[in-house]
Amino acid sequence: MSHILISDAGAVRTVTINRPERRNALSPHTGEELTEAIASADGSEVGAIVLTGQGGHFSAGGDAEAILEAIGAGDDNAPYRMMRSFHRLIETIWNSPLPVVAAVSGVVYGGAFNLALACDLIYASADARFCQVFVRRGVIPDMGGAYLLPRLVGVQRAKELMLLAGEIDAARAEPLGIVNAVLADPSATLDAARDAARDAAANLAAAPSYTMEMAKRLINGSTNSALAESLSAEASAQSLVLGAPAARKGFGAFLDRGKRKG
Repeated sequence: MSHILISDAGAVRTVTINRPERRNALSPHTGEELTEAIASADGSEVGAIVLTGQGGHFSAGGDAEAILEAIGAGDDNAPYRMMRSFHRLIETIWNSPLPVVAAVSGVVYGGAFNLALACDLIYASADARFCQVFVRRGVIPDMGGAYLLPRLVGVQRAKELMLLAGEIDAARAEPLGIVNAVLADPSATLDAARDAARDAAANLAAAPSYTMEMAKRLINGSTNSALAESLSAEASAQSLVLGAPAARKGFGAFLDRGKRKG
């Protein structure tokens, strides 16, 4: 069963995470489908991509059930393979010659926060809530967060967001440089953020493709550290901490709370 929706309108492709019953949680299968949808746009008539979520939330981050399954697989390499699968998604967005614009609302947690950061622009509805929730689950920030977030907000602010793991709203995220614009009206919905993202994507798609590709490559390569090196180190570290009791406890408690609420 597909976890995403793909819609092309003119030169803009909209890729929607379609697991609203799970707040669009990211399983390895979801990540693989997103990777393919974004990669396949290159070489087509698509000139820009909008990435969004279905049902009022962008994404709650990693699928706790899939993570616990990887931890309990009896294969020491399973967590590492899972992380590298998600990394292919981050690198596909980062290295895509096409601009990728995120439209976010509701929860933008954990790996989904960092998935949005990998995009070139982010438009948020007023109800968007961002959280680097990882340490609450007994794990380290993943999906490139330790590379991406300090580039936007600086090292000290990134430490605050990642180590304290507090939630911030869209109004706080904008001055920090995390999002490009917030639909300021409190009643603004994901539809409004998505419309703004599509308008921006259409403008980006109208530019010469080679110009957009070269500009994106130049900007992304403007620091000395390589994303691939950071992702490799992250995968090794995360695969270790995922095997520790704290991760099982953190994700297990998260699932239990969800079942009680349901």
